[in-house]
Amino acid sequence: MRYEQRATGKVYLVGAGPGDAELMTVKGLRCLRAADVVVYDNLVNPALLDEAPLQAQRIFVGKKPGYHTAKQEEINALLIHYAREHCVVVRLKGGDPFVFGRGGEEALALAEADIPFEIVPGVSSAIAVPAYAGIPVTHRDYTSLVTIVTGHEQCDGNSTGVDWETLAKLGGTLVILMGVSHFSRIAHRLLDGGLAADTPVAVIQQGTLPQQRMVKGTLVDIVERAERAAIKSPAITIIGEVVNLSDPLAWFEARYSLRELEPLPTVHAY
Repeated sequence: MRYEQRATGKVYLVGAGPGDAELMTVKGLRCLRAADVVVYDNLVNPALLDEAPLQAQRIFVGKKPGYHTAKQEEINALLIHYAREHCVVVRLKGGDPFVFGRGGEEALALAEADIPFEIVPGVSSAIAVPAYAGIPVTHRDYTSLVTIVTGHEQCDGNSTGVDWETLAKLGGTLVILMGVSHFSRIAHRLLDGGLAADTPVAVIQQGTLPQQRMVKGTLVDIVERAERAAIKSPAITIIGEVVNLSDPLAWFEARYSLRELEPLPTVHAY
């Protein structure tokens, strides 16, 4: 991998994957190991920061529900500033930077400022977290359609900017990111749109990590079940018949129950 000369500075928008550090891409690791500055989010596995050089500056700009360390405009300005200081800047984002990661906004800001940049895609939590729970988001016998949507962005106090009633009519698998706190309202709108009350639903907290927890139910009882299990953010919701495959395909749960299995190499082994 060739990096731009330091005289120019450059920003790499890097996807850190869904949580498990071993799901970081090889190219992403190579960017980290060449970084002068790492600007990272809340959902980035801290183990990945150890891959950056000891002298690299690490800047946390993470967002949590109700708490933002930095506004998006401030993050954009940080990236531009350090690139103009002739640094190799890694903007490290959970999942994939272009899947509800605001990577597009940051790339546009860099382009407008005439800052060289590259996009390094990451493993999206929308696909990986269900997979770690034994849920394939597509399956030839169940569905060839998957819809990924955010449940977080709100236009006002009563509704999200998503047409849930229309999504209810599409069928297939529906993957909702960042929607745990709004799911009661989302479920009612899906029901209003005609989605069957007994549609299987799974909510997965801290997916791909050893602390992964999953609660399953149906569209009419999943909110109560998730509340009873004290499911909190970060969590992903999967809606559709493929949820029923999680019992026979629960490989990740088996991995942590079968202690005789050898652990996988750590991320430092790449």
